[in-house]
Amino acid sequence: MTINVHFIGVGGIHMSALAHILLDDGLVVSGCDRSDSPILQPLRDRGARIFIGHNEHHVTTATQVVRTAAVPETHPEVARAIALGIPLQTRAELLAEIASPREVIAVGGSHGKTTTTAMIAHAMRASGRDAGYVIGGEVPGLCVHARRGADPWLVLEADEYGRAFHHYTPQVAALTNCEPDHLDYYRSQEALEEAFLRYLGTLKRNGTLVVGVDSELSRKMASRLQLDRHDLKVVTCSSRDAADYRITSPDDTYRLTTPNGTIYGSLRQPGEYQRQNAAIAIAALEAAGFDGPAAADALSTFNGVNRRFQLHGEANDIVVLDDYAHHPTEVAAAIAAARSRWPERRIVVLFQPHTYTRTSYLIDGFRTCFADADIVYTVDTYAARAMSGDEMTSEQLAEEIVAPKAIYAGTVEESGTLAAASAWPGDLIITMGAGDIDAAGRVILSRLGGAS
Repeated sequence: MTINVHFIGVGGIHMSALAHILLDDGLVVSGCDRSDSPILQPLRDRGARIFIGHNEHHVTTATQVVRTAAVPETHPEVARAIALGIPLQTRAELLAEIASPREVIAVGGSHGKTTTTAMIAHAMRASGRDAGYVIGGEVPGLCVHARRGADPWLVLEADEYGRAFHHYTPQVAALTNCEPDHLDYYRSQEALEEAFLRYLGTLKRNGTLVVGVDSELSRKMASRLQLDRHDLKVVTCSSRDAADYRITSPDDTYRLTTPNGTIYGSLRQPGEYQRQNAAIAIAALEAAGFDGPAAADALSTFNGVNRRFQLHGEANDIVVLDDYAHHPTEVAAAIAAARSRWPERRIVVLFQPHTYTRTSYLIDGFRTCFADADIVYTVDTYAARAMSGDEMTSEQLAEEIVAPKAIYAGTVEESGTLAAASAWPGDLIITMGAGDIDAAGRVILSRLGGAS
């Protein structure tokens, strides 16, 4: 019998990754999403049948249906699959099935997990080994953002939303950091912390935890885990304090002190948080038996992940960047990295909040995280999930930001038009957020007469 796997919401970054892996296996793949997007074209090019819009008839020929945890049983395609007796899986369950026969490096954390996963995958592939990877972002240096690979090792991004990261049993688990996020799902900080602790507890016996201890909460979690799991090895990483892997950077290069000696390297993207990611990536690779200095050499050619400090273009001596930052810690780190790389430029931020509830429960951080920017425009919220009744709009956010005084700029197109009209030669404009704010970069460059 022909196996035909149908993905509901195949345009999502994690769902499209799994679709690519099943295409690697030679399976028949179909999928649907509410709108078209560039991420779907590579799937079409590989033979996947893609539908735009949702319809119960899409699953009629399917032998298996995959959905995210957010898709309810009342969804027409899910309901039809249940009626026909077609097996249903969540994306986390399918990824766990793919990962189960492999040696796994899992990368979790509130921030940095996509870049750290991509760094590990890049270094593994640069070593000449056909390692597998599943990355929650598109990586310019890799053909697609997921590959099964023939090597025993597989690195995967362990996402906390919907408790997806509880489904894997890694040999090496990385924890980049832990901060309040996804509280619309977890409802409390305590529940979020317990979920992260359970993720750490999924490590195989005699496994290794690689933890970024610049995050105080991550440090505490590692200590708690050690009380319960004496079989585990805990490896610490820091860019500030004493640690097993301590990374420092006097200029464009870095020095990484490790238990096996000192490693020197360089990164193409600026910022302390990028160095933290690199330290965790190299530590995880060494825990998996890969060569640390060779990994550092590979990371010197790593071009990053799409929408992470990515250049849109330049026109009239105005540089336009895009960044995925949508949490106050990420926002502050991205602005700090921009200030470090371009200290002489005026920094202009177009920030698109990601969900109304996230803006509300993180408002204390949002009030102050833009302080190192010169101008801030807030853009209409990207409402990725339904409203819950506890919301804050982008216009209200602009009034709450302490410094610099923020300006509400309307839609993505309106904000891009305003930023271009107000720009000075020498400015650095950053479109920032996890929604569709990257489209503002094209608007800005078009108004300035440049090309993206």
